[in-house]
Amino acid sequence: MEFFDAILTTEVLAGILIIGAFAMGIRSTLHFSKGAADLRPKLNEVERALKKLRDGMGDRKKAVVELTQAVAPVKDIEARMRLYYEQGQEMNIEHEKKEQKDSEQEESSRKRRIQRKKMGYEGDD
Repeated sequence: MEFFDAILTTEVLAGILIIGAFAMGIRSTLHFSKGAADLRPKLNEVERALKKLRDGMGDRKKAVVELTQAVAPVKDIEARMRLYYEQGQEMNIEHEKKEQKDSEQEESSRKRRIQRKKMGYEGDD
């Protein structure tokens, strides 16, 4: 019984827990170091690709600046042409409305003349 009492003391249990924690830490470190060895070539490959992309960024930025300067006048012309087109469309719509109105008035006038002729009022019209 004294043997179990000696084993179950706080110091012994704490020591066992500490040793277990160290063992788990060492095991995890070894496991991750094996994985890191496999990942190192992949990391190097990604770093090379990233460096290649970064090196090409300067030329691309310069091209973007040049194209932006070239596109600005075209955008201005496009805006003016769009405005001109919209104004033309509005004028077409107004013209069609006027033609429709004139046609309706002419038709109405023609019907009135026919009605007057039928009724026998051939007046000044």
